[in-house]
Amino acid sequence: MKQRLNFQRKTVRVIGLAGLLALAAIFVYWPEKDDSLNVPLGVEQAAIITYSGPNIAVQPYKWGVAVNIRIAKVTAQPDARIYDVRYIVNRAGTFDLKDYLIGEDGSPLDGLPSFKFHGDPKLSKHLDARIQETEEFSVEVDGYYYATLIGLGIFWVIWLLLLIFYGRAKPPQQTAVADPAPTLAEMLRALLGQLEAGTLDVPAKAKLEVLLLRRWREDLALADASMSDALEAIGRSEKIGPPLRQLQHWLHHPASNVRREEIVEIIAPYTKEPRKPEDES
Repeated sequence: MKQRLNFQRKTVRVIGLAGLLALAAIFVYWPEKDDSLNVPLGVEQAAIITYSGPNIAVQPYKWGVAVNIRIAKVTAQPDARIYDVRYIVNRAGTFDLKDYLIGEDGSPLDGLPSFKFHGDPKLSKHLDARIQETEEFSVEVDGYYYATLIGLGIFWVIWLLLLIFYGRAKPPQQTAVADPAPTLAEMLRALLGQLEAGTLDVPAKAKLEVLLLRRWREDLALADASMSDALEAIGRSEKIGPPLRQLQHWLHHPASNVRREEIVEIIAPYTKEPRKPEDES
């Protein structure tokens, strides 16, 4: 009886010890709960962080970094700031967003909450199919509907153009008639009027001399001769030579005794239009 009781006690102890070992193994090897978020690779994600510490900035970019981060927007609150953080996971693995953030002054961010996420290549494989599922389906209309609309539009435009322009009388073309150039006599009359009024300035005097020389060259048929030859021929003329010398003294020698009335008498005969042959007949 006593041996049986001892055996039962030993059995209970062994069973208890085995239970304790089993509980310890379960506690050690039980998988930890993974609170990280599964995100596809290469697709931008968003996270909202509320933090009351110093201003948050993104750590300097490094080549080959697993996560690319940018701060899209910062909203200031009375006791904290709200950061709209965007991130893209480049390769598979589990990452924490706070590992890629730092204070603007380079100081560590104490008390910044952890935000873990897991880059899942499996999600990326079916990403195109998921995007297509969310796209709106277009409505397809058969029966040459759009072709008919285009044809009717072209016909309407052609009909409108014919209605506006076909058979429309063309406006009469007005030929611009240029005013005839003033004759030599008309220009001399204008200069004579200025001379009589005492308003003949230096440019007008130079023009008067040129016009009189032109007229005298025509009278002596010297239109093709050089100016030096023409002046020499005019000076030798008994009829035109004296008026030429009077005009030059009056124009180029203000102290000369040639009077303005004498110049008027020289110009006056040339202010009349020459008679045409048909007028004389």
